[in-house]
Amino acid sequence: MYFVKKHIIALLLSAMLLTVLSPLTFAAIDVDEGLIDLAFKKLDELDDKVKSQAIDLLKDYFKSEGSLEILKQDLPGMLRLFIGEDYEDKLREEGISLSQIKSDIDELKNWSRQDRMALLDAVKNGDKDEVMDLLEKNQNAGSGNGGSPSGGTPSEEEPQPSPPTQEKQINFADIEQHWAKPYILAMAQRGILAGKAEGLFAPEDKVTRAEFATMLVRLLQIQAPAEDTSFSFPDVTEKDWFYEPVKAAYLAGLVKGKPHGFDSNSSITREEMIVLITRAASMKNKSTFVDSAEIEQILSRFKDSTRISDWARAEVAIAVKLGLASGVQVDMFDPKGLATRAQAAVVIYNLSNVLFE
Repeated sequence: MYFVKKHIIALLLSAMLLTVLSPLTFAAIDVDEGLIDLAFKKLDELDDKVKSQAIDLLKDYFKSEGSLEILKQDLPGMLRLFIGEDYEDKLREEGISLSQIKSDIDELKNWSRQDRMALLDAVKNGDKDEVMDLLEKNQNAGSGNGGSPSGGTPSEEEPQPSPPTQEKQINFADIEQHWAKPYILAMAQRGILAGKAEGLFAPEDKVTRAEFATMLVRLLQIQAPAEDTSFSFPDVTEKDWFYEPVKAAYLAGLVKGKPHGFDSNSSITREEMIVLITRAASMKNKSTFVDSAEIEQILSRFKDSTRISDWARAEVAIAVKLGLASGVQVDMFDPKGLATRAQAAVVIYNLSNVLFE
């Protein structure tokens, strides 16, 4: 959700993960109030903005069983960055093992999605009583085998499209330590994203207009009418790999051309990308309304808000409000910056959650 440096994300998520899971480690035996106090003491060491950002990032991992599985896969790298190469020894000194933390993550799979999110909100708000209530409620939530969460059917609790599972291994060698790995894998699992070369995703490459249009079309499952002949751009021919998705996106009203053509291979700016995802949300009746006052209130958090084009201000505000996107930093949006493939993966992932949850 947030476009920040990978090492910052590793620090934030590792700190929050250890805070959230510290009381969970012993929840199956007894809800230890003293341990929860210790966990909140750790949390108090984080700056409020850092805490809020970390919680929001962790929510992406907590959304489904598949994303929790990704968290298990990412955990060693996160702990290595946060604690050091000897993280296993340091965890052992605290009476915690890596396998124990992974087991705790598996235990969370048996919680309802609502309770997982409530746990994070309680931690964010410093509500110890709510944390204890949730732990007590979910002591017998399941066997830890990753079955359907209690309190609802899988379709109610697991937003679709879901992140990757173990049934179909997809990976790219160049994203192993990348901050956007869970989002990239989640969308690659569903065929929304594809690599650029054998085994590579190129997360920091700039995303082109044709590439982003293709991502949206695959997510929305749009198909162009075979008999329609109104689509014609000099730089989009039937020989191009992106011909069908760009045609489908254009005929659906999702994308527009430029005076000299579609400009398929040009990079897309961050504000252009945001306009397209909010347009997609609107097409599926998943958008929201913001008046002029709310637009300015939402955008005021960004120091560079005056650089957001007038034609994109409402869409950027809507995207932020819906949780589709945020800044490259907490207080910087970088509207004119060229979007990377990693950033595109994140907003597509966020859009999928808004459309299908």
